[in-house]
Formats: sequence, structure tokens, C-alpha cells
Amino acid sequence: MLRRFRGLRLMISLAIATVVVLSLWSVMIGSIPSGDRPLDLSQAVSIDDPQFDPPTDSSPSPPLPENTLLPLQRSDGAPYERLFAQVRQVHQQCLFTPPWYSVPIDRTNFGDRYRTDVRGQVVDNAPLIVLHETVASAQSTLDFFQTPHPRDEDQASYHELITLRGWLLHLVPWSKRAYGAGNSVFGRETVQTNLRLAPSVNNFALHFSLETPPEGRHNGSTHAGYTDAQYRTLAWLVAQTGIDLQRVTTHAAVDRSGERMDPRSFDWATFNRYWQAYRDRPCGDIRG
Repeated sequence: MLRRFRGLRLMISLAIATVVVLSLWSVMIGSIPSGDRPLDLSQAVSIDDPQFDPPTDSSPSPPLPENTLLPLQRSDGAPYERLFAQVRQVHQQCLFTPPWYSVPIDRTNFGDRYRTDVRGQVVDNAPLIVLHETVASAQSTLDFFQTPHPRDEDQASYHELITLRGWLLHLVPWSKRAYGAGNSVFGRETVQTNLRLAPSVNNFALHFSLETPPEGRHNGSTHAGYTDAQYRTLAWLVAQTGIDLQRVTTHAAVDRSGERMDPRSFDWATFNRYWQAYRDRPCGDIRG
């Protein structure tokens, strides 16, 4: 009888342990979107770190070709750097702001801004914000940007990437040119900085991208949309730049090829509501 009782206790203990393990496993699996790898921030540096220095800006720019037919003059990107410093200062002073990390990407995937175009004409376009989506997980996007791409046609990047959780990943210094939109124009504004490539808005654009939700990683024209945390973070970021909403546009709107649709299913009403709230209360704990 005693032996049977001990055996029953052992079976009950095993059953409880099994339920606990399966429950924990279910929680773990449920926290990671299907097919995604956990976001690797092992090389990340907090934007609020007093010693912050964008890792991607540490290597010198390659020399320009000695060619009198390409009278390009580099810009130090000072107006864009001042914008970044302005937003970063608000982030440091406020309690209710999104987590913000600088993540290094390969130097081939971004370049310099220029004060002249390929014809030597001075360009002084006002900053433009272009919105994107990744159509991939945040980690897959980072993997691509951290891979060297010597060919111009393969290079791509954003200045900021906003994860599904609403975290900001700072990828390219704002003083530099991210390769977010080739063959593009905003109204009549476009700048050519490479004779082999079509003119684009990259020379005066800030490229902000939203991580696409798992169910939207396809070539369809729509998906379920972005998280509330992403809209809050994007609205906070744009509001703190002080850039007029008339100069906030999408990749689809500036693309000349007609192939770009991003950001698909973007809810301008939600974005505008949060943008106005954060414009008026930069440090506010804005509830839905």
C-alpha cells in the first residue's frame, strides 16, 4: 500500500512538472514571432550614455575620386546633426520616452551628404522625413545592413528603425546619407550625387522605418498594420524634430519606379493624433 502511494505521488509530481515545463515553453514560443530570431543588441550603445559616440561614424569617409567631371563637395551635415542633438536632449530629459539604442552597421551601407550635386550646383534642400517599413524582422534587417555591400546597387539603410515593441534603433548618423530611396523625388526636389545612379531624395532625407509585423512579411499591398507602440514612438520622434508635417512623406510617395508601397496599411489618423499630443507634451505619458 505504501509503495502504491509513493508511486502515485511520483506520477502526480511528474504530471505537475510536465505542465509547468509546457507552460513555460508556450510562453517562450509565444513571445517570439514565428520565424524570427531574438533581436541582438550585444553591440548596441544607449543613446543616453554620456560617452555616446555613434559606432557607425567612427571610420573615415573614403576619398572622392579625382575627377573634375564630378565636382562634388561634401557637407558636414551640421543641420541634421543639430536636429539629432535636439531630439536626443529631449530624450535624456524626459521620463516617458522610448528605449533608444545605437547599433553599428557596415560603412558601405551609408555615405556622406553633399553641398553640391554632380554638376557642381549648390543644393540646400530643407530636411525631409521619409517613412518606410522593413518587410522583414528587425534582426533580419540589421543582418542585411551589417553585411558589406561594395556594389552601389545593393546598398541600403535607414537612419532609425522602430521595432514592434516601439524601441528605436539608431543605425546611421543623421549627418550622413542613408540609402533609403533610390530614383526618388519629393515634388520637384531631388539631388543626383552619382552619375551612374538616378537622382534621389537621400541627400536631404531622414529615413525612419517601422518593423513589419510577422503576418505582413509578403509582397501584398496591405497587412494588419503596426503596433500602437510603433505609432507612439514614430510620432514622438517626428514631433521632436520640429520638421513640418508637410515634409513628412512615405517611400511609396517619393518612389519614381512605382514599385514601392511602404509603409503599407499606415494609419495617418493614429500617427497625427499622437504627433499632436507629443508636439504639445514632449515628456507626456500619452495614453491611447
